[in-house]
Formats: sequence, C-alpha cells, structure tokens
Amino acid sequence: MARMTAPAPARLYTAEEFLHMPENEGAELVDGQIAEARGDSLSSWIGGELFARVFEFVEAASPGWVFPQGTGMTIWPERPGHVRKPDLVFVRKGKLPGGRPPAGWLTVVPDLLVEVVSPGDEIEAFETKLDEYRAAGIPLIWVIYPGTRRAHVLGTSRPRTEIAPDGALDGEDVLPGFSCRLAELFSAFEQAD
Repeated sequence: MARMTAPAPARLYTAEEFLHMPENEGAELVDGQIAEARGDSLSSWIGGELFARVFEFVEAASPGWVFPQGTGMTIWPERPGHVRKPDLVFVRKGKLPGGRPPAGWLTVVPDLLVEVVSPGDEIEAFETKLDEYRAAGIPLIWVIYPGTRRAHVLGTSRPRTEIAPDGALDGEDVLPGFSCRLAELFSAFEQAD
C-alpha cells in the first residue's frame, strides 16, 4: 500500500532575504510568501505620469522624498516577512534616518501612498492591502481606477471618498499646494496615441 505524505509547507522568507532575491522584481512579500504583482501597461503608465507630476512639485518645493513604482517598504515591525510595493510613495523631509533614502527597503511610514488598480488585481487582496496601509498610519492614500477614470482618497483618520473624473487629487496638508486633475492625468495618456 502506498503511503500518502502531506505536501511540504511553503518556505517563508524574511524581508531581508527577499531583498536579495531576483524574485523580488515585480513581486511583494506577503507574510513570508512571494506574491506576484499583476500590473499592466496602462496602470504602470498612469503611475509613472503621476510620479512625474509629484516629483516635479516636490523638487520645486523641497518638502521631502518621492519614490516610484517598485519601491519596497517594510513598515510593519510585527510582520518581518511583509514587503509592499505601492505605485508611489512620498515621505516628508526629516523622517528618513540620516535624512536620505536608505539602502534596502523603506522602513518609515510614508505620508502619501498611491496605488493604481490593474485589471489583474484581486479585489479582496487589494482591499486587504489598503487596510494594512491605513493600520500602519499612512495619512493620505490615493487609489486610482483607470477603468472608470475615478479615484478614491482615504487614510488613517478619514473615510474613503470618491473623486469623480472631473475632480482632482489634492495634496491636502501632506503636499500643500499640489493638485492634479484626473481629467488631465488621463488625457495625457489619450494624447500619447
């Protein structure tokens, strides 16, 4: 009689191990397990376009550091095997140890975080990610939905609100004076044809 054996449990990784793995490109680490990111060209382009606008504003006003897509952050000390890679991160000046971006993952809670929803994003997993960001204390989160040309704004101490296609993303007290109209963001994509 053949013996049945249980499959071996999946290997769990720490954020430090994940940093040095080639698999970390295009993936996140969720509770020690590698989770493939599911981006597409439209969401990547929108994320890049918004990064360019925020970067230009930050360079002129010098309020801090802005990081592009793929910048990993491990801001959950109780979860050593957890790395998220949002589409944009802004950290105010003075929050980074030594005043400069660190080698490795970001370990400070950002002031602004952006996620651009891709067609392959699973709703439940995406909502879990947003809950994690809020629980970590991120004050301003922009979620952009390219399919509907809308956005949601949320954060630690604010309810989720919807921005209509003719509305604008506002930097509020995190990036005072910054504003980006959704119609302009999406029209830049349409003009690229």
